[in-house]
Amino acid sequence: MNGLYMEIRWMRTFLVVAEELNFGRAATRLHIAQPAVSQQIMSLEKSLGVKLFERNTRSVSLTDAGLAFLQPCRDAVTAIESAGLEAKNAGTGEFGRIRVGFNAGFAADALSTLFRSLRGQLPRLQLEVDSSRTNVQVMERISSKELDIGLVGGPVHSRDLEHLVLGYIRLGVQLPRDHPMIDRSEIRMRDLAKEPFILIAPTDGPSIRSHVLEMCAEAGFQPRIAAEVGDGLTVMTLIGAGVGVGFSSSGSTALKPAGLEVRPIAEAAPVPCALVWKKGSASPALRNVLRVAAECFSVAAINS
Repeated sequence: MNGLYMEIRWMRTFLVVAEELNFGRAATRLHIAQPAVSQQIMSLEKSLGVKLFERNTRSVSLTDAGLAFLQPCRDAVTAIESAGLEAKNAGTGEFGRIRVGFNAGFAADALSTLFRSLRGQLPRLQLEVDSSRTNVQVMERISSKELDIGLVGGPVHSRDLEHLVLGYIRLGVQLPRDHPMIDRSEIRMRDLAKEPFILIAPTDGPSIRSHVLEMCAEAGFQPRIAAEVGDGLTVMTLIGAGVGVGFSSSGSTALKPAGLEVRPIAEAAPVPCALVWKKGSASPALRNVLRVAAECFSVAAINS
């Protein structure tokens, strides 16, 4: 055959060997014999006209050509696999990939509920979950098509995004179990005026922190911030160490703190938790996700 020719199986084998840097382990992962791995790599090298690996009895390493080929090969295999999924989909939305973003402070429970329903109803759908981010970051990543959907808290104001309110949360205060107010069913914000607060550092857009500070202002006091941290796990660690009190959604079970209790703030108004997606982006797979979301949260049907 004239010109460059590569089989997809050679490329997949190359990627596994590049990850393992061991032909035996690569053969185990690929469920083929080690000589077959060596033969496929040799065929790929012959097709490309370059050597991809340096091999001796003790080690395997990528050559400069192998390093240069690695990312383009990974991108090509991913594109081919995605094309195959689209073909399998045939408009049904049963296959495909959905990239999901979320804000853990507002939406950890909603994410858990949605995923349980998706696994039950769409088991062949591939779900990729991003790390927890701020509302603004999640929506920016949806707008730039880095994510397909996101779960956020608070109002959604964006011309290029659509949203569906899944439910509402209320602000709660996280207390160590030996706190004097632990026996109360709910706590008024003004009763926390003398407590040291542990808050996550400021971010753009609505956040648990901004909600807390608004309620402090309404209660007529400026909070004493004992610590500002980067994540909720550190907040809970410091509360357990007796540094102060923290805040979260009051009914959360997905992020229930070990050794701590959460009590709702009496004056806290409900804050919406919403599913957001980019306008005009509803593929068959995404439409299925939106349908499942509407069903499992018992909210209005999606018209997209």
